[in-house]
Amino acid sequence: MTGRSPADGVTETDGRWADIVLRALDQRLSATAAVVLGSDAPVPADDEPDGRLAAQVLPLLLERCADPKRADVRWITLTAIRAAYPTASELVGFGRYVALASRRHAESVVFEELLHSPSPENLDMEMDIVHRGVVIDVDFTARNDTHTGIHRVVREVLPRWSDAHAITAAAWTTSRTALRGLEPQEHARVFDHGQAVATIASTPAALPRLVVPWQSTLILPDVPNGAASDRLATIGSLSGNDLSLVGYDMIPITSAETRPFGDALAFAQYLTVVKHTRHIAAISRSATMEFSGFASALAAQGLAGPTVQEVVLTEEAPAHQDDVVRSTERPRIVCVGSREPHKNQRTVLHCAERLWREGLDFDLELIGGNGWNADVLAPALARATSLGFPVLDTGRVDDAYLWNALRSATFTVFVSLHEGYGLPVADSLACGTPVLTSNFGSQQEIAEGGGCLTVDPRDDESVTDGMRRLLTDAALLDELRVQALARPRRTWDEYADELWRALVPAGETP
Repeated sequence: MTGRSPADGVTETDGRWADIVLRALDQRLSATAAVVLGSDAPVPADDEPDGRLAAQVLPLLLERCADPKRADVRWITLTAIRAAYPTASELVGFGRYVALASRRHAESVVFEELLHSPSPENLDMEMDIVHRGVVIDVDFTARNDTHTGIHRVVREVLPRWSDAHAITAAAWTTSRTALRGLEPQEHARVFDHGQAVATIASTPAALPRLVVPWQSTLILPDVPNGAASDRLATIGSLSGNDLSLVGYDMIPITSAETRPFGDALAFAQYLTVVKHTRHIAAISRSATMEFSGFASALAAQGLAGPTVQEVVLTEEAPAHQDDVVRSTERPRIVCVGSREPHKNQRTVLHCAERLWREGLDFDLELIGGNGWNADVLAPALARATSLGFPVLDTGRVDDAYLWNALRSATFTVFVSLHEGYGLPVADSLACGTPVLTSNFGSQQEIAEGGGCLTVDPRDDESVTDGMRRLLTDAALLDELRVQALARPRRTWDEYADELWRALVPAGETP
């Protein structure tokens, strides 16, 4: 959602805007009173003037807010007034205001908070409260068609969770101050990836509604949104909700030299969310070590920190009907990954050129779109092509092409310098295709199950020798292929089920 106008096309300078805002405020405060006050909540009348219900409900909510132990009530009340999740400092300030203000001045509280709303464009939005349920933040995947790594996990897991559990998928408002329901095109990107989402009308049929968890679990399986970090951390620490997240990696911190400088700053903001998280499901043993290390440091701040559990990603290839024939005349090496320094394709290309100069005959295909920086790889790729070496720069491809390429390859190369898991390794092995991969971290973990030859990705000689062996030693290649086919398969169904149990443990309530 890139932006929207106030309800019904009314502008903020239109005289009707105040009526619309008051009507939405009535709904938000009434919904809040229903869950906070229960049977004590006033029953709205059909002919109530706009704003009258808010005036009736607010003093009752502020009485509950005055209880110093009820930060959760202050959080949802302030959310209802402002149509935005508060940050910790905003919530503390609101609590102090309520503690000192006279209950008779409830209307002034509303007026003051409306004037200082961080998201005036949200004020015409009504809200849906998810009580004792599960809300899932899928903002990045819902907004983008990118389909690598994290986005694949979201799109594989969410439909399976939706079939088995009651969930509410949500994205952030334009101001990144609150979650909202998904628009039709966004829903299709998450739950029906690969279908013609472009044909779905991008204009919502109705004004989107805020999504507000209450005594619920908010799950973060997607690319983190740094602009929302303060509000997410407050949800985890003061709202009475639980936060759970999928721990992919800490590359922007632990391998910051391979990422743009801004990533380290954004990830540092994300860590303020992580430290107020209750459960983390890390995708590999390596990722578990990283997140557990951070969690153990939180005792220095007097924080318990999250529980970190290893929930290893899947190793499942989609079914295919036609047998894929591997060429026996000319070996074909496939290297899959976005064009970024830590994916290490420059090393693969260098080692391939050494082997071509030795007289070995093979094709090298690079699959994957440009990432944040392809400056190191691009000139080397152009030079190799100009010299006539058999390198195919395929770029970004669809799923059908990718899986066919993995199945038909002689072997694949994925020698990343740091991964949270390494889906290209698992995908290749799921197709029965051997892999040359790194000898440490999560890639080494995958290799332990068979089907891989491991090398030091920082050593050109090691990578060159590994590629040479797989190109010249037919017996070794056949042995690895047998191992790959014999690996136990872990399906997306199994992963989604185990992930849910780790993030929403049975019997736990916020």
